Amino acid sequence: MVDRILEFLKNRYFIGAVAAIVLGIVINSFLTYSKERANEVEFEKFQEVNASLASQTEGEVKNSELNLEFDSLGFEMITKSVLAKKSIDEKDYLNASILFNEIYTEVTTSNISSETKEVLTEQYSENIVRIYMELDDFESGDKFIIENELNSSRFHDVAGDFYKYFDKTDKSNFHYDRAISFDIDESQKNLINLKRPIK
Repeated sequence: MVDRILEFLKNRYFIGAVAAIVLGIVINSFLTYSKERANEVEFEKFQEVNASLASQTEGEVKNSELNLEFDSLGFEMITKSVLAKKSIDEKDYLNASILFNEIYTEVTTSNISSETKEVLTEQYSENIVRIYMELDDFESGDKFIIENELNSSRFHDVAGDFYKYFDKTDKSNFHYDRAISFDIDESQKNLINLKRPIK
């Protein structure tokens, strides 16, 4: 019986299988370590960039030419959002619109879950449209709304606000009508109706 076990252990198939398993474990361990190390490096870069953002004005950030590109979409979104907020605080709406448009494009082309993508695109599209209002840039805002229409009450509510701001009553009412056509509670519908431009 012991002889059979020893013969089995000496079998080249058994030795090959054990070698393959050991090699697989070694490769997996190396890949896991590499990924963890890459995440650590990315996180350290994220911390450095955000420390710079916290201590510098927006102009100093532009002049320092910080690299805002990350492998992780989450780090990049947070960093660019913080910088866009800083731009808004300093009334640099053009830079804020550029940053929010970059984030919006990255979110829409990413492979994140559809629920998360829907929430993020809705939030960033609202920011972009409101910034176009601050810039008094009807053409860019109108183009953005037409090219990036979302199927949500919030999107159409903001689009209605945009067109109302630029005295486009018919388009404003069209989007307010679309906003209240969604399944929202009556108080939200009443608030939207109160915002309608008077004809």
